[in-house]
Amino acid sequence: MTGEIEAAGALATAGVVGAALEGREGGPPGEGTCANCDAVISGRYCSNCGQHAFPHRKLVSVAGEFLNGLWHLDTKTWRTVPMVIFRPGTLTRHYVFGKRARYLSPLTMFLFAIFLMFFAFSTIQAPVNVSDSQTEVTAGQLAEARRELAAAQAELERARTNPEANSPEGLEEGLAEGAVQIAQSQVERLERQLAEQQARAEQVARARAEAPAAAAPGDQTQATPPDAATPQTAAPTDTPPVSVQIGEPPEDGEPQTWQDGMRELGESEDFVVFGGVNSELTDRVRRKFANPDLALYQVQDAASKFSFLLAPLSLPFIALLFLWKRGVTLYDHMAYALYALSFAAILFSTVVLLGEIPWISWASAWLLLALPVHMYFHLKGAYALGWWSAAWRTFFMLNFAYIVATVFLVLVVVLGLVG
Repeated sequence: MTGEIEAAGALATAGVVGAALEGREGGPPGEGTCANCDAVISGRYCSNCGQHAFPHRKLVSVAGEFLNGLWHLDTKTWRTVPMVIFRPGTLTRHYVFGKRARYLSPLTMFLFAIFLMFFAFSTIQAPVNVSDSQTEVTAGQLAEARRELAAAQAELERARTNPEANSPEGLEEGLAEGAVQIAQSQVERLERQLAEQQARAEQVARARAEAPAAAAPGDQTQATPPDAATPQTAAPTDTPPVSVQIGEPPEDGEPQTWQDGMRELGESEDFVVFGGVNSELTDRVRRKFANPDLALYQVQDAASKFSFLLAPLSLPFIALLFLWKRGVTLYDHMAYALYALSFAAILFSTVVLLGEIPWISWASAWLLLALPVHMYFHLKGAYALGWWSAAWRTFFMLNFAYIVATVFLVLVVVLGLVG
């Protein structure tokens, strides 16, 4: 639940940033002087301070201002989103060559789309193995989780009493609270599993004590059903037949959950991060792997914080495809990259959300085929290319996108686990 709340807050933050970056659509023209600075008004807004010519005093306008400030859901949004999806080339050319008042800027659209994507991904529940209750939990793992919880609580206390001067107000404390909740849930999970293990061990011990002496240690003892030929061995009528597995469950050597896999990887003697086996960097990552849920949270947090790097990482590859084309600037490439990334984020959000619906989840992955089609028409329209020029550039752009995504993934994993 914490992830969904934080993702919704991040989405709201994106809306607030977008509202701050974007201009406002006009209303009816005003006349007279501005109520704020007394300048003469000749249009819908004051040319001196930018205030609307008609300040509202209606109660219903409070809700409208709240929604506009939080989500920036004005007519620009409803114009821009369909253009990003269905006419990306036209949208990019309009914005690059000056038709900008009608649309959200590339940066604003990117911010909104990327946080929408993280909100969609936060709705995915981590796969839980049905045999998770059989995973062996040691007292050492529980002690390590409790140390992580104590460290997270200490960091939260420090964030509240002595926050960093350059950090936005409330950001550091909010992240620390999320880390505490993750660590607390990890401790509670391990305590619950350890209690279940002890209960199973007691059940096995009782079964061994009650089992016939002739039963082999790995056999199953089961009450014999009533039989006319052997009435002396019939089970009592007031005792239901039971089946008890004697001995420990078989070990197949495979991790039963992704958390177990991360713990086993961190505990391996061959686990090496840049710097060597005994380096401080390796030890730090090992400690993170001991608490996989907290490590995943920190990687997700790093991905949301540094998502803006996707655009500058893409810029050199896009420029490489247009080295000999005149009249194209880096600004044009950046506008193209931001709108293209916005569509990709919207597409991934749609695939994830549709994947949560059982009766159409099988078809949601097919929507990913829209990515190369959209890229082709986006390149063709944004740069006024012929079909062949757009086709071969689309091929290379898909490969460049894979490289950029890989580099970005490595960066966020390193920053999330080490930073």
